[in-house]
Amino acid sequence: MKKYYLSPMGYERAKSFYGKATVIEKDNGEKVLQSYNTEVCKITSGGEFVRLWSGYSVTTMRHVNSFLNFFGISGGGKAWWDAQTISA
Repeated sequence: MKKYYLSPMGYERAKSFYGKATVIEKDNGEKVLQSYNTEVCKITSGGEFVRLWSGYSVTTMRHVNSFLNFFGISGGGKAWWDAQTISA
């Protein structure tokens, strides 16, 4: 398992998320985004995006958008997030 801080990507103007967005790369190939202390979404080893958190916040959405951009996954924004099925 590998763990590292996510940096702002795309249209994000901030220079850092100050350690509040972490990517966890698991041994099985999954990549999980942890925003603050909550696992909010992941990318499976097959490249599929999975929403894990039922909530929404502007800051966490900024983390999700950068996560998607970092791994080259299309999507992002509140309307897109709201349309995603929540997986347990």
